[in-house]
Amino acid sequence: MSERRPAPGRPRSDEASARILQATVELLAESGAAGVSVDAVAGRAGVSRPTVYRRWKDRTALIAAAVRDAFAQTNPEAPHTADPRADLVTVLSNTMRLLTRTGLGRVIAGLVSELPRSPELADALREVERERREVLRQVLRRAEERSLLRPADVELAVDLLLGPVYFRLLITGAPVSPELATELAELVVAPSRPG
Repeated sequence: MSERRPAPGRPRSDEASARILQATVELLAESGAAGVSVDAVAGRAGVSRPTVYRRWKDRTALIAAAVRDAFAQTNPEAPHTADPRADLVTVLSNTMRLLTRTGLGRVIAGLVSELPRSPELADALREVERERREVLRQVLRRAEERSLLRPADVELAVDLLLGPVYFRLLITGAPVSPELATELAELVVAPSRPG
């Protein structure tokens, strides 16, 4: 499928961007970072190479954008109810579903093995991780404001929440069950007080 070249100044197609990001995740899940080239992504997405390069400067930026987009779709923003612990369970459950019920878990596992060989990719994915942790930080700060946060530090709390999920996913293969989100939230945030 060929794509007509847009006139100068024409806005980029959100649909084309979504197809490119989806194609990148699919290729990452199928064959790891080694299987992702701009040519392969463009072919899978049904767009031209220049269409990809107009959006992302290189393959590394494209991979980081695809991972960022997958996580952002799962938790676009922090929930904000009267119960920070319940909000935390929501964010964790969404993240765990993404990692266990889609190809993204395989993508992350494959990318972790690439990081020592690609400092640029490692830096790009660390930036994605810092950005995506913000959703958890927002929920935890609300818990902290209400004196419900059990660890002394929000960043430590984020590590305590995500560490077991990634350890099970990447190392032990132990189940990342729906109940795990509740168990982790209970360790980090005390129950809301009435009133």
